[in-house]
Amino acid sequence: MNRVRKVLLTAAAALLTVGAGVDPARADTAESYCFIELVSLTASNLWHDGGKDWIWFVMDGYYFPGNNKSVPFYQGTSQTSGAFGNANELLERGTGPVTLQVVLDRTWPTANVVIDSNQVSCSLGNGQTLRFSDGDAAYNLTYNVN
Repeated sequence: MNRVRKVLLTAAAALLTVGAGVDPARADTAESYCFIELVSLTASNLWHDGGKDWIWFVMDGYYFPGNNKSVPFYQGTSQTSGAFGNANELLERGTGPVTLQVVLDRTWPTANVVIDSNQVSCSLGNGQTLRFSDGDAAYNLTYNVN
């Protein structure tokens, strides 16, 4: 099932739980998923020292912002979710973690560089943080899990 369809089905199930006389099977459907969303990404140390990095954010193989675009970072700058096309992932509880990556976009034919990978599961909470570093470049992610 593609991701857009999953989001729509989960949203519909969640809306059904709001009304009176909710069918318990439908309420269980809304509770069987969590929603992982990027809040912001901050460059604490660039790969291109003194310059600018162009970054993609990857969630389980889905590239954000997509369309072969990347997001510019200078030392100490933060980019919000909107810069990454509102990066998010719907995860079925109990299925295992989502793999997150920060990827340095390099000019073709030079290969891109995966700065680091981390995994996130359905541990609920807002304002959670992860650090992505390759020993040189370092990026700090803030994310929510609902």
